[in-house]
Amino acid sequence: MSGLTRSQLIGKQVYNPDGTLVGTINDVELIIDRNEVALQVQTKYGTIEYVPWANVNTVGDILLLKEKVEIQAPSAPPLEVPKPTPQTVTEKLGGIGESLKSIVKSSGVKCPTCGEKATYIPQYKKHYCYKCAKYVD
Repeated sequence: MSGLTRSQLIGKQVYNPDGTLVGTINDVELIIDRNEVALQVQTKYGTIEYVPWANVNTVGDILLLKEKVEIQAPSAPPLEVPKPTPQTVTEKLGGIGESLKSIVKSSGVKCPTCGEKATYIPQYKKHYCYKCAKYVD
């Protein structure tokens, strides 16, 4: 008789029969009133899905299911962080003292993607690379 312990299952990735990733096993649940075992899977979207043990096809380095589990992407759109334009930053710096201008110019932070000097945006308290159009912190 072979078996698997809870610690052998937790952390394994779960895949549908077509090879699509469902998620990662967080825990094993015993459903007492139905005498069943289910896997608690954190999906690639961060939600929790319960997969009955009866739907498990094979277990190795990964866990492959017999039948596809449909997971829904979150319905809320991701929050967009407003990105300042160079004109906005320049206008704002125009009304600020020379000492802040020298701090902004001499920050020395470079974008890890392109290597260009990043600009510190005081309003967001982050450095921004205008060439890559993204924050570097």
